[in-house]
Amino acid sequence: MAWTVKNTTLSMAEGDWGVELPITVDEVTFTEHDLLRFTFKDQNNGSTILTKEYTPVENTVNLTLTEAETALFPVGQYVYSLDWYQAGAFLCNVIPTAAFKVVDKA
Repeated sequence: MAWTVKNTTLSMAEGDWGVELPITVDEVTFTEHDLLRFTFKDQNNGSTILTKEYTPVENTVNLTLTEAETALFPVGQYVYSLDWYQAGAFLCNVIPTAAFKVVDKA
């Protein structure tokens, strides 16, 4: 997967899958009770396309899409958010909303 990150914008080429994108949250100490949830939507306040949940290891999670998950994202513009939960309770928006772009492979 040809991931690129600029600020909080994620970008990938259509159809790419299986490569890990390490996401690190600084200045936080996570425990085994913490969970980071990525939510991908078709637009701000739109329909959820995909949710991915990870337990951080030393402040890092490796965002990875499967082949089936990648198929949910044709070329276009989407949004995502990253939320922090502890013991099932919401704590905060790490990234309230950011762009997720899928570009033409051409």
